[in-house]
Amino acid sequence: MSYFAQEMYEQPAILKKLFVDSPIKEAAYALRQRKPNVILSLARGSSDNAASFFAYLSGRYLGLPVASIPPSLFSVYQSQIEADKAVAIAISQSGESSDVVASIKALNQTGVMSISISNHPESSLAKASHYSLLQGAGLEKAVAASKTFSSQVMILALLAAYASESEELLNALKAVPEAMEALFADDTSIKLTAARLTHAESLYILGRGLSYAVALEIALKLKEMCYLHAQAYSSAEFQHGPIAAVDATDPVLLLALNDATLDSNQTILKKLKNIPADISLMSSLADLAKDVQSSIILKNAHPVTEAFLLIAAGQALALQLTLSKGLDPDKPRHLNKVTQTL
Repeated sequence: MSYFAQEMYEQPAILKKLFVDSPIKEAAYALRQRKPNVILSLARGSSDNAASFFAYLSGRYLGLPVASIPPSLFSVYQSQIEADKAVAIAISQSGESSDVVASIKALNQTGVMSISISNHPESSLAKASHYSLLQGAGLEKAVAASKTFSSQVMILALLAAYASESEELLNALKAVPEAMEALFADDTSIKLTAARLTHAESLYILGRGLSYAVALEIALKLKEMCYLHAQAYSSAEFQHGPIAAVDATDPVLLLALNDATLDSNQTILKKLKNIPADISLMSSLADLAKDVQSSIILKNAHPVTEAFLLIAAGQALALQLTLSKGLDPDKPRHLNKVTQTL
């Protein structure tokens, strides 16, 4: 079994442990007491996709906007930003992304409250932040992130749940590990979808809200592991131009959550069927699978729980597609585990 597969299957156990992590509660309490006007996120790659997921939870449960700050503003341009009323969250599984570390140090000088999320307690990022939240995922040997991504997302989601004191959100998160275990136990539809996409050279991945953040991460996994030209779009944004490029030969993967974004996803699904595009679906809504070419039907659950299932299903799809293409999931070309950028 590949390292990526091993680490993917470790996720339910890792996520369970985060519910007894008191530093997350402490940081959430400090965030609530500070009453910031904005949360600034600093991240790259998968970590930035985790921040995009958090942006939707923060807006909905905390009423706070999340602004993604390009680390190069600090590491390259040496910008001076007024952020004394903000909370800054820096995310890096290694804790050694040099531009993210430089950015949080610069923001600390402005008077922000800084929170870091990393997988290494002695990392430069952990030491540079007021609150260090540890993923506890153990060493990740695969280059493509699985358990370090989902643990980042869970920490951010718990931060939102504790800071907002939302039992609804917390209960949805507590349901994730068991639901994820069940998904991994029956991957037949995932394998069938991967088999259909084996010869694809490109793939549009559509989502909205929480599922858009997941679409970004799935697209990254497919680029890293399968060398696919995978492009993620909001299903709303896709209708403002990119849909013109789609024809019957183009595969599209739609991530349709059962939440307030459903109407938008139903609209784009109807348009794609009229093209007709080659459609694959990930959703808990089996009724949407009518007249699509393949589907991965998830357990019906709270939308936040389901969003985590989309993460797991996307990782499993990337793994199966990598294997069906005869590629090594642990050795993506041109990549290293830790990437240093300035």
